[in-house]
Amino acid sequence: MKDNVEALKERYINAKSNGEYQAIRKEIQRLCEENAGAVANAALESIKETNAKLLREKLKDILPIMSVSYLTKTYFNKSPQWFYQRLNGNIVNGKSAQFSPTDMTTLHNALLDISNKISASASLV
Repeated sequence: MKDNVEALKERYINAKSNGEYQAIRKEIQRLCEENAGAVANAALESIKETNAKLLREKLKDILPIMSVSYLTKTYFNKSPQWFYQRLNGNIVNGKSAQFSPTDMTTLHNALLDISNKISASASLV
């Protein structure tokens, strides 16, 4: 089912006409009629993977210039390995590791705090 959902997602992203969008919607409806639970699980997994890719993309420019050790120790009280396991979706205890909603809020606030510290330092130069 996951392959079907991923294929439909790609088709939807690349669709150029209302006819294509409607055909995709009909296919999704057909799949839901067959097994709505499996479609929902596959769609949720796809969303999680997309969110992880987006987060990696957003952080790719700053991670090489900042200390992940400092970030994880100061704001999460965790190791850099913990952070990278979640960022990369590594398998931990049989499941794909991911940031919890609380972790995402902590990361957001940590990046803002670090940004403020850098700005304050830059204003002194």
